[in-house]
Amino acid sequence: HIVVHHIGMLRGLCLLAVAALAHARTAGILYEVWHARAADAMRTVRDKGGAQLTVELVLQSAGNKTLDDVYGPYGLGADIYNVQPDLGFYCLYRARPGDVAPFLPSPPLRDCLNITGTAAAHAAMLLQAGFDYAAVDVTNWPQFNYSTDRGGSTDVWVIRPTEVLFDEWIALRAQSVPTPNIVPWVCSGPGSTTWQYYLDHVYNNATRAALLQRRPSGKLAFFVPNTPNCFDAGVRAQIESNGGRNNVEVVLMWALFGKDAYDHGSWAFFSPCTTPAGAYTTSMVDVGDCNQFETVDPDGTVVEVSASGGYMVSQCALTGASPGHLRGLTLQRLFQRVLAVGAPDLFVSSFNEHIGGRQDPASGAAIAFNQGLPNDPQRRAVWVDTYASEFSRDIEPTREGGSRVWRVAAACVQLYKRGLTCAEAGDSDPCCSTVDKAIFANAWSLARASPPDHAVATTRADRDAWVARGYTEVCAAIPNPAAFCVNTSEPDGRQGPFMVYSQRDVGVPTVGLHRCRDSQGRHFLSADPACEGQQLDAVLGYGAARPGLEMLRALRRCLAPGGGWTHALDLPCTAADPSALQPLAYVR
Repeated sequence: HIVVHHIGMLRGLCLLAVAALAHARTAGILYEVWHARAADAMRTVRDKGGAQLTVELVLQSAGNKTLDDVYGPYGLGADIYNVQPDLGFYCLYRARPGDVAPFLPSPPLRDCLNITGTAAAHAAMLLQAGFDYAAVDVTNWPQFNYSTDRGGSTDVWVIRPTEVLFDEWIALRAQSVPTPNIVPWVCSGPGSTTWQYYLDHVYNNATRAALLQRRPSGKLAFFVPNTPNCFDAGVRAQIESNGGRNNVEVVLMWALFGKDAYDHGSWAFFSPCTTPAGAYTTSMVDVGDCNQFETVDPDGTVVEVSASGGYMVSQCALTGASPGHLRGLTLQRLFQRVLAVGAPDLFVSSFNEHIGGRQDPASGAAIAFNQGLPNDPQRRAVWVDTYASEFSRDIEPTREGGSRVWRVAAACVQLYKRGLTCAEAGDSDPCCSTVDKAIFANAWSLARASPPDHAVATTRADRDAWVARGYTEVCAAIPNPAAFCVNTSEPDGRQGPFMVYSQRDVGVPTVGLHRCRDSQGRHFLSADPACEGQQLDAVLGYGAARPGLEMLRALRRCLAPGGGWTHALDLPCTAADPSALQPLAYVR
């Protein structure tokens, strides 16, 4: 019934698709296809009667499950899904008819289930949201091969799923069902070969080439990462020549480069918010406008601008390194710039990016692990681009996270296509509404050496008042939440800043957090509105009653060296308070 529903929807979108193609503004989205091995592993777990666990579900288990429980009991090894897409653990790999060794996957791999239904559903969703094309990510596979590489060949990871996507969408178009166009985004550095396969089997295949996105020049678009390992001027010339056809235009695209690259024409597949000084920041609350950089041509005209469900300035599983979704607040702030600039090209990240690479922590701080999993055996193999439900660029609806961020993204893309800003669209538009997004507050950590005391403030004015009284802000250990001070030489980090809900009713069970004062004037945190018989100093906000989604880190009250109290985030107290052995709440 899913296929019938979405094909029916697609037929109803014919006029919208035609209008979008004719519109001066074009929107693309990063699209991942590398799920075949992971999806097959989850299929095996199901076949064996196991629970299909994701990172988010492990987090929500509050320590009752670990990442080892995802595949370990079944003797499997594969990428772990951070969340489960609404459509299930889908993938797009299908063996070519008649393939024999060495062209078959090694180890063996089954064809993915319900490929036609998945491809039709994705086409419908992307077109309905206003996306003109999907950019298929091939940035990690410069060499085309069939041999075992990263658990499977380049062919299995990206080439064959891309071909299947082309062929499925071609079949839909043959039924008069519109689909988005496609652009491969291929690592094309010195000595690379994958780009040549795409030219031979997609760009020079008349049937598949009909789905390729064209640039305003009329040439076929070909995206290349603007990095030393993935870009070579000679390879670019070969791609654009395409064997003398001269029908391809290379667009350079990457992220987390300096403003100079934007000023020299490089596109961004995501671009972080910036501080007034031009530094990247992950702070979204109680800070100035986002003002991400945009790409300009040699005349200084803005030609491309990007937005994303979230992003990272370090490894996204580390606290503070990613703003997360914030119920669409991150998207909304990024789209303020998108809508104001009105560039002819918009690029959004991302779709079906639910697995990804892992690395050793980039920070040496004690809290540098997969946040929310301080005791997990895999805690220090941290995710780089996407983590759990919240800390991800991805905007696709998921079982754990719902469709809120997708609805915000779709509304924002539609405003961009119509040339409207939020001042014109009004607060009722999902892209522009604030009542559903302005529910978070920063929590500054403050300390005084003599007499020793620790306090938490959740407004900037209150924070400034404490500093004026001789308290020092305790900095974040991991860059770059610019609402707080950041000290990357901090060896621990558990007493640092955090975020809370600013209101009680947010759709999940919450716990009030109170700043209390004892008879000696020392401050402590409590979940008790009566402050456990001491004096209430302030209601700071609300934490989640259990871990998951937006609030992953346990907040504990601890005994402080020299007397009084402090707090610990994620890690246990160095000196536990016997009267508060359990977490007060879960915070961000």
